[in-house]
Formats: sequence, structure tokens, C-alpha cells
Amino acid sequence: MPLSDDQIKELLVPAAAGDAQAREKVIEHYRPFVLKEAQRVCRRFLDWSNDEELSVALIAFNEAIDAHDHEKGSSFEYFARMVIKRRLVDYFRQKNSGTEESLPGDEVIALSPVEEDWDRSARAEEVGKYKRLLQKYDLDFKKVARLQPRHEKTREDLQRAAKVLAGNKEMMHTLIDSGKLPKKKLCEEAGVTSRMLDRGRAYVIALALLLAGDELPHLKDYAWQLTGKGEGGQR
Repeated sequence: MPLSDDQIKELLVPAAAGDAQAREKVIEHYRPFVLKEAQRVCRRFLDWSNDEELSVALIAFNEAIDAHDHEKGSSFEYFARMVIKRRLVDYFRQKNSGTEESLPGDEVIALSPVEEDWDRSARAEEVGKYKRLLQKYDLDFKKVARLQPRHEKTREDLQRAAKVLAGNKEMMHTLIDSGKLPKKKLCEEAGVTSRMLDRGRAYVIALALLLAGDELPHLKDYAWQLTGKGEGGQR
């Protein structure tokens, strides 16, 4: 059942403060909105399983949750729309660097001085670095999005496994050196089955790479907010 405007307002503040459950509810409610805005900027139909632009748009939406000034009473949806557009423009500029191609939605976006303080180039650079890091494990945004667990319980179990993996230097070294999950030990430590790890390999690796490193601070912060703090490593 869709959330009411009042419910959204009540969830946005705790979501920005680090309440992972509140954030999940906001994201689920706004998934159609994110899809619509991304398609509007890209000027074509997009699919969650196949289009990298939606991953960029979803990261942008999470930024909007964190950065929106709720006390000013400004529209969250308008703000989120502008952030999604800006991030996608950054993405296309980076993707088409050195070409003469026109970019979808490539126009001036007016933001407030507070919003303008963000380092857009740094965030866009992080997305590029993360993309290259995933390639080392034969992964990309499309594959990770396609293989993301749909059931909440499975997603929570795999998030726990990713946090355990990220918090254990020995297991992370195994992953980095071999490109493979240390399944036996990870199953024991995280309390998940080998079959679940096989099915959730892409999701666990993609998430653990964010949680374990310090080279992607904005994306790492988003990952911690998504999974919550605690078990399996220190923030």
C-alpha cells in the first residue's frame, strides 16, 4: 500500500539520520518516481535489470535523502528530481568524455547554494572507480542489479554476510587475491548456506567491496546506511 505524504515526511528525517528500515521504506515507495525521472532525463524506457542509468539514479536518490533540508519545508520530490538529473548528466559527461555527442538532460540545473556545495565530480569519479572495481570480479551494475535478492529475508541474510566479509581482513584478502568468496568460513561466520552464497555471490561481493574500502567514501556511506551498522565490521 502506498505511503501517504504525512508518512513520507515522518520517514525522511530518521532515514537521513541513519535508520536503514526507514530508508528502505522511502526507497521502495519512490522506486516508480526514480524510474520515471531517470527515463525523462535519458529520453527512453529503462529497465531495472539492464540499465546502468537506474543504478546511478538510485544512488542519486539516496544522496537526496541525506542532503535535503527538511526544516526549510521545501519539496523533497523537487529536490530529488534535480539531484537525479544532475547525477545522470555527470554520468553521461563522464561516459562520453572527449566526444561531441549531446547528453540527455544536459542543461543548466539551478540549485541552492547549500546544494551547490556538493562535490559533483568526486561523486561521479567514485561511480567510475566502483565500476572498474566490479569488473575485476566479472561484475557490472547491470548484473548486480539483476541478481539483487527480491525477498527481504534473503537480502538481509546476504547483507549480513557482506558485512562479516568486509569486517574480516583474512577473508577479504582471499576474495581480493583469488576473486572468489571464502565460502566455507563465510558460511560459518555469517550463518548462511553455501547455496545462498552461490546465488548471492554478485550482491555480497559488490556490497563487501564498498563496506571494506576507504576509496569510495560517499558510496561506502550509502552502503552502511542501506545495511545498518553493527555485526560484521566497524564503520
